Amino acid sequence: MRDEKEQLVSEQRGEQRPVRVAVIGCGAIAERGHLPALSKLSNCAIALLVDKDLDRASRLAAQYKVPASDNYRDALKYANAAILALPHHLHAEIGCELLQAGLHLLVEKPMAMTAHECDGMLAAAEAGQAVLAVGLMRRFLHSTHAARWVLQQGLLGSLQRFDFQEGNVFNWPMQSDFLLRRETAGGGVLFDTGAHTLDLLLYWLGDVASFEYYDDSYGGVEADCELRLKLASGVQGTVQLSRTRDLRNTAIIEGDRAILEVNLRRNWLSVRSPNGESGLVGYGIASDSFEMVEQQFSDLFKPQIEDWFAAICGEHPPAVPGTEARRSVALIEACYAQRRQLEFPWNFQRVTA
Repeated sequence: MRDEKEQLVSEQRGEQRPVRVAVIGCGAIAERGHLPALSKLSNCAIALLVDKDLDRASRLAAQYKVPASDNYRDALKYANAAILALPHHLHAEIGCELLQAGLHLLVEKPMAMTAHECDGMLAAAEAGQAVLAVGLMRRFLHSTHAARWVLQQGLLGSLQRFDFQEGNVFNWPMQSDFLLRRETAGGGVLFDTGAHTLDLLLYWLGDVASFEYYDDSYGGVEADCELRLKLASGVQGTVQLSRTRDLRNTAIIEGDRAILEVNLRRNWLSVRSPNGESGLVGYGIASDSFEMVEQQFSDLFKPQIEDWFAAICGEHPPAVPGTEARRSVALIEACYAQRRQLEFPWNFQRVTA
């Protein structure tokens, strides 16, 4: 596999030999995102679809005229790269085996269930000389990079506080119940939505020094949670996540000179003065450093895969390597370890005479 990988890199630098990709896990994210994106790329070939439900894999495979299997190890026969879109508890076990064998991997978020599992995957990638990228796709929103530029340029002045909110009534189409079981999902809204939200927080604002974490779980996976954080920089703020309520779905970062607001799900941001006057707004940001154009959820898979392919070909490291994705997993794991009960609107204290 290593000799083949070296040949792939050298040939792709010249003749652009297609990357042969196996998609392991044929749920909604593969059907709606990865497969349509792969089909639009000229420098790859969909080599195999894998799912434990062979009928489902076969139905999807028929659409793309490729083989189907219910055994992920068949990817080693058909492909030199794989997209891993399985229940979270399988990421590390299967990912380590494939990486060790030299298969390049794009793993859906969260990277793994624990930081220790992430470390195992990083070691396996190094041993197999394989590229490991993680599907934190919001890194490919133009507004993500615009917000980072605003912060790096110091346009907000001295940072004062931040408030991230993301939530809606859960309606993602599921092929199984794995997201509703702690043993297979790892957690609820914090592990699922929060993998994206906290990744952006860490990417924009840096490491967390201390925190308090609250959620509504009574044994199952949490549907609502709140984090109160203090960053290494000293700035404090909150993160609210929900599967039961429609929240603002933006990040607000306040400085003493300006306030930045970024939509967490689509390509929009604004920078305004504390008195409300707009500076940089929406798609009309006046900077040569980035270009703001409309992006839909489905638009992000293609650049994510293209970035991974470029890393496979040795052009540059992946935009979201395993070392970056590990940061949010470690924070989420620490939150669960220090969990407190979230207060409910109907909570009350017994009054005694």
